Amino acid sequence: MTCRQILLATLLTLTTGTGALCAGVEWGGCLEPGRDQNLRLSFGVVSEFEGMIAETRRKLYDVTGSTWKQDDAEIYSTSDFNLDGSYRAMGFSLDMAWAFVQLQLDSIFLNPTTSATARRDYYIAISDSIEYRGQSYDHLMIPAGAPFHAELFGNMTELNFLLVPVGFNIGDFVRINPSWAFGLVLFGGRYEIDAGEPRGTKTYQNPPEEFVVGGQTSGLTILGAPQWGPGVDLHLGQTEGVQVRLRVQYLFASYDGGTGWFTTADHREKNLDFSHKNLRIRGQVEIPLNRVALTLGLQAQFIETDGTVSSSATDPADILARQERFDKEFSFRLQSLLGTIGITF
Repeated sequence: MTCRQILLATLLTLTTGTGALCAGVEWGGCLEPGRDQNLRLSFGVVSEFEGMIAETRRKLYDVTGSTWKQDDAEIYSTSDFNLDGSYRAMGFSLDMAWAFVQLQLDSIFLNPTTSATARRDYYIAISDSIEYRGQSYDHLMIPAGAPFHAELFGNMTELNFLLVPVGFNIGDFVRINPSWAFGLVLFGGRYEIDAGEPRGTKTYQNPPEEFVVGGQTSGLTILGAPQWGPGVDLHLGQTEGVQVRLRVQYLFASYDGGTGWFTTADHREKNLDFSHKNLRIRGQVEIPLNRVALTLGLQAQFIETDGTVSSSATDPADILARQERFDKEFSFRLQSLLGTIGITF
């Protein structure tokens, strides 16, 4: 049985099996006045931070009979820049609950930095151009064996809306709120690359592009994906006393279609196929004070995203006219373990 099947079975057991045992069903979820909002600070470690883009096949080479050039396909990953992790991270999160609806906001920040040596020739498209001998270049080459410094200030933010149709109250000691979430996860960051002073240019690719050899550059990058899926909140304890809360969420998404949603240029539209999985497990203890409750907890999160981007052209004439580059595969992995401290109010 897969992890996904185990998780779904657990959620179904908690939400359906307890329905027969519960002393009361509360429409819109079990709300607790004075404890419906939860603000937390988080700190811990991102134990895995891995991204990869692999060139796979270029249709242009098939059409022109240059199939041996398919061997020019390259793979770039965070390991090429020594950015795999682990890294310290910190952030914040906010939960707000009303009848039938909850809002969930989670955000973490990390700042990986490294000094490394290029394992091979790196050819990189950049956001901020590099000036060299009166010309501006938006492509950077780092020669094999050359030292460079890279830094990323990154942020991952999730915004989810949860639908909570009912809650189950068992003896005023156990409260269970099953939910279904719809939301968005975004990863963005500002990067800086220092490969020394510019010291020449090199022509690469077909059609040819001019790459400046060395230089300093920076830029912004952002990735995003929708997500939805089931979850359950388990509250143990009297409403006026110390409580233990456990939240389990499994969010996912998949898409297989065109990139027309993301560009208005028809000649740039490609085929996009991706899948996204996001498992979060959070537990915390709530200790009542005067008007608020102090919360202490732990959160583990596991994110996996995989996909392909490929040319939508099938007619040889279109393939020759577009001169599109390689189809690509991509993947993203993130695992984190965070401690949390906050208040409910």
